[in-house]
Amino acid sequence: MKYIKLISLLFITTIGCLFASCEETAEVDEYANWQERNTEFIDSIAKVAKANADGKWLRVLSFKLNEKDMEGNIVEHDIDDYVYCHIETQGTGTEYPLFTDTVSVNYRGRLIPTLSYPEGKVFDQSYKGALNPAVNVPSRFNVNGVIIGWSSVLQQMVTGDTWRVYIPANLAYKSAKQTNIPAYSALIFDINLVKITH
Repeated sequence: MKYIKLISLLFITTIGCLFASCEETAEVDEYANWQERNTEFIDSIAKVAKANADGKWLRVLSFKLNEKDMEGNIVEHDIDDYVYCHIETQGTGTEYPLFTDTVSVNYRGRLIPTLSYPEGKVFDQSYKGALNPAVNVPSRFNVNGVIIGWSSVLQQMVTGDTWRVYIPANLAYKSAKQTNIPAYSALIFDINLVKITH
């Protein structure tokens, strides 16, 4: 009788360990509820930007929208009509790129943070490691040849600026999936504007 109880106890313990080990090794879906999580992320960033505790936050409206109506009244748009920018370094330039200009920039693009990528998975970048404008070779883009969020932000920057920008999916790729970017992704970019070519 003692042996039967001991074998039963061992059996139950073994089964319990098997279930526990299965739970520990179960893969986590990094992109579960992705659209909802991205929306919540942008909402949280919008609140931080609005509070502007350190005085370095900007809200940049999509260049495709107007800030004022026909009577000159300020129009409040949806949260996902803005790019939220944190000024990391203030540049010394005096002019802004025009929509028809070409810019040289150092940049790194990431997705929102996940369990495997607490800083956000890097999907594209023009430099490795820490940004060093003195040695990094910038990439060239037409201001009118990039996603709406980028075009909107670039037209507000001066040379030497380094901004961290948070772009809602609405101003990025929306519901379209890209090679390294799931559909409905908000994007985080570190952008350093090096040069403007008219």
